[in-house]
Order: sequence, then structure tokens, then C-alpha cells
Amino acid sequence: MNQYLTDQQQQILDYITHEIDNTGLAPTLHQIVYVLEIRSTNLVMNQLNVLEQKGWIMFDPFQSRGIRLTENIPSYRLTICGSVEEGRIAFDRAV
Repeated sequence: MNQYLTDQQQQILDYITHEIDNTGLAPTLHQIVYVLEIRSTNLVMNQLNVLEQKGWIMFDPFQSRGIRLTENIPSYRLTICGSVEEGRIAFDRAV
């Protein structure tokens, strides 16, 4: 898989990830165009197709909000499971 992304591809991917993390929904093409101040929806569609070819997203251009992230996106969430024993925290594991 080619992981190299252009600046614009990275901006689009970051915005998609941000929207999905914050709203639970992928942005529409028009939202991407407006927020990132890109010239046209056609340019965004081309970049989404490239992101799909590179394995970062799955993209269905015929479905509204048809962008899905793949497992290649690094997650920055950290879940820590632990318990408090005698006033000290004892961690069972970190995921």
C-alpha cells in the first residue's frame, strides 16, 4: 500500500477523520469543498478516489456521506483499565 499523501490528500483525510470522530458522520463532498476551500467537487472526488486506491478510505460516490475510514488510520484514543488499591492506582493493562 502506498502511504504517501500529498498535502491536499492529508488535509482531506484529516478533515474526514475529524468529522467522523466528532459527529459520527462522514462529511459530504460539498462540506469538504467548503471547509477546505477547494475549487470544485470534481477535484475532491478525484482526491477521494486516490485515497481509496491508497487504502486509506472506502468511497461510494453514489451514496450521500459515502466515505468510510479503513483500519489504516491511526487511532489516538487510549483506554486504560485499572483499579485503585490502598490509595494508589494499579493498572491492569493499557490498550
